[in-house]
Amino acid sequence: MGTTFDVTVYRPSTESALADVDLESAFDVVRKIDQLMSLYRDDSELTALNKGAGGGETKISAPLADILQASVFYTRLSDGAFDVTVQPLVDLWGFYRVANAAVPPEGEIKKTLETVGMDHLSLDKSARTATLDAGAKIDLGAIAKGYAIDRVIAVLRERSVPAALVNLGGTVRVLGKAPGHRPWIIGIRHPRENRLIGEVRLERGAISTSGDYDRYFEADGQRYSHIIDPRSGQPVQGVYAMTVLAPNATTADALSTAAFVADGLDLLLECRNVSGLKIEPQNSGDQETSPDTLLFTVTSEPDFPVKAPFTSYEHPSVHPLISTIDHSAYRDCVWQIDN
Repeated sequence: MGTTFDVTVYRPSTESALADVDLESAFDVVRKIDQLMSLYRDDSELTALNKGAGGGETKISAPLADILQASVFYTRLSDGAFDVTVQPLVDLWGFYRVANAAVPPEGEIKKTLETVGMDHLSLDKSARTATLDAGAKIDLGAIAKGYAIDRVIAVLRERSVPAALVNLGGTVRVLGKAPGHRPWIIGIRHPRENRLIGEVRLERGAISTSGDYDRYFEADGQRYSHIIDPRSGQPVQGVYAMTVLAPNATTADALSTAAFVADGLDLLLECRNVSGLKIEPQNSGDQETSPDTLLFTVTSEPDFPVKAPFTSYEHPSVHPLISTIDHSAYRDCVWQIDN
């Protein structure tokens, strides 16, 4: 999937041999999902689906059908802010090889937008077939990491692993409590400097951050990140990072992108068992605001088991804002992965 994978497993010292098998089982899960969903492999099932666009139905595996159905769910939930058919736009802007990235002509953006949108994908999960219109392509980079992590956690749980931390490309899910029965401490990266700016204490569940600092280029004093609004065809501006905490990694991964593109926390405030942290410049028009003027906005869902949801090293006055929305009005935003 074009990223790094780390897994830490904790077992009693008398079970070290089991831990070795745990790790191999985890890596085997990720290898299999990479074979299915990587955009960077010519032999992946996703690549075959993209190549078959305009040519009728393509037979797909159960995992790919599942993640495509989840993608449709989050597209509808976010009113199109999350959309895996954004691939042609990401390619047009050159973000698959950032060294060659450049601002495309407006006419090319408008033309490419005609191939983007979930209406270009037909999915029959029961028959395990998918159909893409000509010119349409899928990039699962905003959800596949989380899906793979959830599959790893399921395998580790089946193996009775008492505690583990799984990190795939910055999306993290934990199993059990950290050694010493403490919450896991997950660092929050500074959006403009090579250091941490805060931390989240997580007892269970997952955390994912979408930011404008992973892949970007600058032109005429403007930063353009790889996170593109599939509705406008333009890279999102005015947001540094969006962190989401959720019960599973698929949900956290997808919602961090959806909320980043939606440029706000309104979507997360409507979601049951989800919380978020938005980091932006004080003046959204100033893309290079100095570190001491970063603006934090935090939501905290009371039912989600998080200890001290966010601690800022440099802004101790930042406290969680507890949502006062009636729980009965909350939307169910958590995707339940098929077994």
